[in-house]
Amino acid sequence: MKNMAIILAKSNLLRMVAASAALWLLSASSGPALAEDTTKEAQAKQSQSKDAGSKPADANAWAVNCSSDSAAGDLQCQVSQNLTEAKTGQRVLTVTVRRDSGNGSLAMLLALPHGLFLPSGVSYQVDSGKKVTIAIQTSDQNGAYAAVPVAPELAKAMKSGTTMNIGMESVTRKPVTIPVSLKGFGAAVAKLESIK
Repeated sequence: MKNMAIILAKSNLLRMVAASAALWLLSASSGPALAEDTTKEAQAKQSQSKDAGSKPADANAWAVNCSSDSAAGDLQCQVSQNLTEAKTGQRVLTVTVRRDSGNGSLAMLLALPHGLFLPSGVSYQVDSGKKVTIAIQTSDQNGAYAAVPVAPELAKAMKSGTTMNIGMESVTRKPVTIPVSLKGFGAAVAKLESIK
């Protein structure tokens, strides 16, 4: 009887863990859709305010950030877009483009969520261009990470494109695609390149 109670308790615990994991995966895969809903609501409000004659807010999702190790140190600047789950504010994906201070070339870092099937890697595709898959190099308590040099062709496509789709697989091997707006990317990179 005691063994039966232990087995039932373990069974209930496993069901609770499985349910929690399923909810997390569901929320992670639906995050971009919820974020898009928020973006659509914001765009609707902007168009309403434009109709009313007021100036709309800046819809550019790309931010240029700079920091330095010391007051005398060189500025390290980057362009980034952070996508979050609309209801919880939890980060789903961060795309960062940095300039190499040594040779001036660009590199892209993708900060991915937990719960991925790591051997599948991550892919990126600008509009209907070539889909490229790269390895996920590392992970920590904040998620998984992949980096790729930004070749001149990729930089040109991102500057003139409208959407970059980031693709990955969940631990259950379910494909997940997160669309990243490229609106304002060209202007942000131009600003990044103008900073000395």
